[in-house]
Amino acid sequence: MKFALPVLAATLACATAASAADSTATERLRTAMKEARWTGPLLASTPETLPKGHFYTEPYFFDVISGGDHHPGSSGYYQYGLADNFTVGFQPNFATDTNRLDRGAAIGDFKILSQLRLTHFTPEHRVPSIAVVLQEVIPTGKYDRLGPDQEGHGSGSFATEVGVNVQHIFLLKNERLLRARFNFLQRFWHGSDVKDRSVYGTVDGFRGHTKPGNITTIIGAVEYSVTREWVLAFDVTRESTSKGKLRGAYDKGGPLVRQTFASSHYVSFAPAVEYNWSDRGGAIFGVWVIPKGHNTRTSVTPAIAISRFW
Repeated sequence: MKFALPVLAATLACATAASAADSTATERLRTAMKEARWTGPLLASTPETLPKGHFYTEPYFFDVISGGDHHPGSSGYYQYGLADNFTVGFQPNFATDTNRLDRGAAIGDFKILSQLRLTHFTPEHRVPSIAVVLQEVIPTGKYDRLGPDQEGHGSGSFATEVGVNVQHIFLLKNERLLRARFNFLQRFWHGSDVKDRSVYGTVDGFRGHTKPGNITTIIGAVEYSVTREWVLAFDVTRESTSKGKLRGAYDKGGPLVRQTFASSHYVSFAPAVEYNWSDRGGAIFGVWVIPKGHNTRTSVTPAIAISRFW
């Protein structure tokens, strides 16, 4: 019995010290998170959702440069907090003809967005934020019945996307934050009819059906909070596309077409710099680089986006 009291005292002292250390770490993390400002990296999406009743806008402007040709365009995220853990929105896409800015913008495919947050990272509850996403591609872009000099900017097919977004925050020894993200997204194409000249390589007189290959996208990203306003970001992406199919025939006794589109995959990266002038607004500039992959062309895409929380 004479040993019990010293052991109990030592145990209580250790528990008190551990509790104090954890309380200090929590307060350090809370302070760092309160001071940090982010726009998010160039490619990886957040698992966080908007507070109920609030809006978020982030238009993107970019120029895809491949094989010496320029493909300027615009996209972005326009979202609304339907509930504290459920956000909905849409993602438009616009493009211009290659190397031609004087013809105005053409509409590409739009995307309907929804995201349900399952867990939420806080200084007191340091588990990764996790969300599941369900999205639908709407074929609003023109893809067939193209004129002789007209470029197509759509797929013609609806597609359903399902995925998971994850985010975790680390407090470094210098009291700066490192934020890491992981995205997994799977796209399932539904297929569409194709007529005449199209983005699938058909020409006038063709009548048939296509089903593009399904797409799997994996993104890992990190952000380092250099100062309250400035952040360095870096994405790494791995995307693969399965084989697609085109079936049909040409008018007036033309040849039957049974074509299989080859599968493809690539690994890309996107360094970027963020500047956040307030807790509600910021901008990011970066370059998305796709080295030559399997059945994938090399491209370099400078991009800028402006984010605003309303």
